Amino acid sequence: MSTFIVLLMIIFNLVIQTTIIPMFPIMGIVPNTALVLIVVVALKVGRTKGAIFGLIAGFMQDVLFSSTIGINAFILFFIGYVIGFAENSFSRENIINPIIFTIAATMFYNFTYSLFLFFLSRDVTFIDAISSIFSIEILYNTLFAVIYGYLVHIIFTRPKIRFKR
Repeated sequence: MSTFIVLLMIIFNLVIQTTIIPMFPIMGIVPNTALVLIVVVALKVGRTKGAIFGLIAGFMQDVLFSSTIGINAFILFFIGYVIGFAENSFSRENIINPIIFTIAATMFYNFTYSLFLFFLSRDVTFIDAISSIFSIEILYNTLFAVIYGYLVHIIFTRPKIRFKR
């Protein structure tokens, strides 16, 4: 998987996440497509590149969306690193793996983000943290996990041509 292509995917995802996706909220919730992309890429390329791309995508999110720089970068870095361990453990063609890992990553991301905001003395209540963890965002992210998983599979799978009988 080419580093340049993955960087283009992150930039393209950032453009889509900032321009098109906010037009289609469900109950005021939009998906975290950067998280989904990091999960799919980490499953495809492993922990080192998954962590690096998580750090890059998280830093871009922090610069554009967050009032505190570094929280998204750290969380997405950690998610990319941990999910990258499963690179060779599961079938790469199976669409269920990105869905399961996206659900787990979304729950971890929301819990960790709420925990960081709590310790940074932001106004986060326990009910807000729990409702953000188990929300529509999980379903929305799994929809994008199917789409991104299919696209990444198409982009990075080389056809096998055999001329044997």
